[in-house]
Amino acid sequence: MSEKQGISFCIITGGQRPDRIDTLIKSIKAQSVPSYEILVCGRHRPDPGIIYTEKAHWADRAEVSKMRNFNAAGAQYDTIIILDDDVEFTPDWWRNIRAVQNFDILGCEGLDGNGDRWWDWQKMERGNPLAGPVLLDYTETDHDVYISGYFMMIKKQVWKAVKFDENRRNYQHDDVDFCHRALDLGYRVETCPKATVIHHVDARGREESERARTDYIKKNFSIKSDRDLGKMLLSTNYFREALPVFKKLSGADPSFENFYNLAYCFQQVGGYSNASKYYLEAIYADGNKDDIRVASAYLHMGEVFLKQGRKELALDCAKTATTLMPQNKKAVEMLFKLEPKKEKK
Repeated sequence: MSEKQGISFCIITGGQRPDRIDTLIKSIKAQSVPSYEILVCGRHRPDPGIIYTEKAHWADRAEVSKMRNFNAAGAQYDTIIILDDDVEFTPDWWRNIRAVQNFDILGCEGLDGNGDRWWDWQKMERGNPLAGPVLLDYTETDHDVYISGYFMMIKKQVWKAVKFDENRRNYQHDDVDFCHRALDLGYRVETCPKATVIHHVDARGREESERARTDYIKKNFSIKSDRDLGKMLLSTNYFREALPVFKKLSGADPSFENFYNLAYCFQQVGGYSNASKYYLEAIYADGNKDDIRVASAYLHMGEVFLKQGRKELALDCAKTATTLMPQNKKAVEMLFKLEPKKEKK
């Protein structure tokens, strides 16, 4: 039996971000979609206007693929939208995406809470265990393209043919695998950047997902030590997942390398106060014995201060970095931009 025309919004949740999911549901209801339903699976609460199925054991284990498949199987409409619970639809999302009718798997523009682009249209090289996600321009496509699982718009007939791999938990390339298998079956993976959602990237409740990521990497890539795991996560740009690894490493071995990597991870995820703190820890860990490494720490600390609007501190860092390493082009450029220009006599 064919599904009715409409949209089934399929939300998965671990229950730790009730304010976020309330905002998401409110933003869906504000879209004026003619025919739709909202399905929630995981750990939440019954609410008017949603179809809720408690699957606490799946939620606690970050079994995102099982929850997505469960929602999709119960969806009554011909289009399903896979959603994390910390997503929010912008007011004009429906108006901008409704014209796209002929698609198999569709993404849209994704922004984080600061308004910066957040992993919405990218590729990941197949067969390369060290590969990380690479953002694509919206005009580009690729044999290895995929759409992130926080928002994925799918025709239900396509989901029936592909389905999410239930052996994969969160952070185990579940979205990458789904899109790549769909491509191999001849389905199209496309994006509509005129429509926008916000992914708030809320850190609450991600502990089990981080453990799932670690388990996946150790299992598939023969990672035997925390040091190798940290390097693997850095090389693939999984900075948030690398944070607990380098916290552990720096606690056991308070070396320049461990503090520096911890600071760099905080910098990449927007934890600027912690980033500057641990860059200082790195600088003093080795007693300023290696000018090149210390100069790099000062440079990045300057970048952090710039993000915080603390230009005087950024200038001090740039001066120190160029003193220690005059050939550091980035530090020289920062100094040139920040140093007050002398007035001509």
